[in-house]
Amino acid sequence: MFDEIIQQARQTEYDFRQTANPDDPLGHLFNEWFDYYKLKWAIAHVLKPATILEIGVRYGYSSAAFLHGNPSAKYVGIDLDTDSYGGIKGAINWAKTITQQFHTEYMIADTQVMNRLPGDLYDLIHVDGQQDGNGSFHDLELAIKQSRYVLVDGYLWTRQNFMAVSDFLFTNSDLLDWYGVIPGYAGDLLIKVSPNYLNQFHQNINIQVTSSTDIRNTYTKEYYTEDCGGFDAYKIYQGKKLEDSRLRAVATIASLKKSGKVLDIACGRGELTYHFAKQGFQVTAIDYAQSAIDLAQKCFIDEENLKNNVDFLCENICDLSFPKAYDLAVASDVIEHLSVAEVELLYSKISQAINPDGLFVIHTFPNLWYYQYEYKRKRRIAASVGAYLPVQPRTRYEMLMHINEQSPRVLKKQLARHFEYVLVWFGEPTHPGGSLVNKYSIQELRSATSLFAIAAHQPINQSELKQRLQMQPLPYQVAEKLKLVVKDFPQNLVIGSDFEVSIELINHSQFIFNSFLPNPVHLSYHWMNEPGTNNIIFDGERTAIFPPLNPIAQNSYKVKIKIPQENGNYLLRLTLVQENVRWFDQEPINLKQDIPITINLKAD
Repeated sequence: MFDEIIQQARQTEYDFRQTANPDDPLGHLFNEWFDYYKLKWAIAHVLKPATILEIGVRYGYSSAAFLHGNPSAKYVGIDLDTDSYGGIKGAINWAKTITQQFHTEYMIADTQVMNRLPGDLYDLIHVDGQQDGNGSFHDLELAIKQSRYVLVDGYLWTRQNFMAVSDFLFTNSDLLDWYGVIPGYAGDLLIKVSPNYLNQFHQNINIQVTSSTDIRNTYTKEYYTEDCGGFDAYKIYQGKKLEDSRLRAVATIASLKKSGKVLDIACGRGELTYHFAKQGFQVTAIDYAQSAIDLAQKCFIDEENLKNNVDFLCENICDLSFPKAYDLAVASDVIEHLSVAEVELLYSKISQAINPDGLFVIHTFPNLWYYQYEYKRKRRIAASVGAYLPVQPRTRYEMLMHINEQSPRVLKKQLARHFEYVLVWFGEPTHPGGSLVNKYSIQELRSATSLFAIAAHQPINQSELKQRLQMQPLPYQVAEKLKLVVKDFPQNLVIGSDFEVSIELINHSQFIFNSFLPNPVHLSYHWMNEPGTNNIIFDGERTAIFPPLNPIAQNSYKVKIKIPQENGNYLLRLTLVQENVRWFDQEPINLKQDIPITINLKAD
């Protein structure tokens, strides 16, 4: 198709200058534009669109080219009729004159304030309006919902426009059959929209999303495994390991409860369900998407005994009633997916379902203040130095599913109607202590991307919570009360065969060990020569202490080891490190275990 368009553009005798306005202030560029409008003619001639909509008409040179290329087409032109964005006030009247022999309709309007373009489905939409990045992105969002083909004018006109349109292609790539750039004056980008997407969109066009049930069918396996936060870690560990920082943060907050019954609300792929079951909880995992329940159950493949600790329910939690039997309820990235009314009903049900000393733990993304204030500020800064941040930071799924993104005030106000004790704070998945453990400025509150909350009927143990969500420098006397035991390890390795070592950590102190800021404690190692006198690799890979190691307790951990790239006999020294404080194998702590290991070039 592209070759045919280019060939037709070269062969046609169409000359836009014959109908161009002689008073056009850009008339000195007409000769440069000659081939440009021949290309417009050729696109219409090859595609033969029965219906065309154009955003940005000006003097109508493109509309005339399209209509001469396919005279039977019905054309709708939209123009702001202003002197801004390359337009000329009153120019649209010239466009009407030079296309009066065709089937045309012109309107003066601003597509930037539209949620939908006029009319129904078009064969071709030409986006040639506000080419400032933001404008092109918005017009494209409208265009792909209502056209089989979309032609973007000036794709290469400015770096800003190029970046914005490219970001749009990246975000919506699965909705497009193909796209390509046709060489020309400033690059014409031709997009073929997926017919399946157009059919689906137009079938649902009149559906008003008033609750999560209206979009229930969008919670597919594809969503959970390709977009939903933590999907990359899920693909590696199949839900059996909490590697996603968001889920780790929620699990750490929930660890205020050591045992009992837990309600995992909108359990999704089941990572938290599996984690709680592994920790000894009796779990009720509920999700209204069957695809989520199917994935969650797969976490327990070959672990039927553990699965016996879990009840899976494919139901809408807002339709259920629960006995007052739960010690813990968790809603991780759920609230933003529910309407205000659904959230109100959910809080009421959870308030009744948890025991008097029970806890309700919430994480929600985004902190709405981040997008309202901080992200806009970052975009302005980026633009001022010639950099680019996407117009729309949300994924397409987030734009569809986040029907009730939370501000801290709204989150706290709704919770307080159902729970006597409510704690809401700002943070990040990698630093969940956030404003709970540090005093935040207004700027920091707006910069935090996540909101965390605990609601309860009895006072919340903030002191213990803060211990779990931060790691302050430890006196060496505390570290001396740790014991490290290596449970299994290889003795011979081949270069390139990185591995894991199982370690048991025993804590005889009254402190909680974790890997959160400001001074996280990690499991790590040194590679040394066999006598142990010289370090070959001093800074080993870090392994987080998760779940956190409670006082007077012990846990098993898998330490990731990266091996040296030279063969020989080595000593692997396993130990811990508190970042920016000390290595625990140093005096006076001297916590370590040395393992002799031989590394070969290849397997014997």
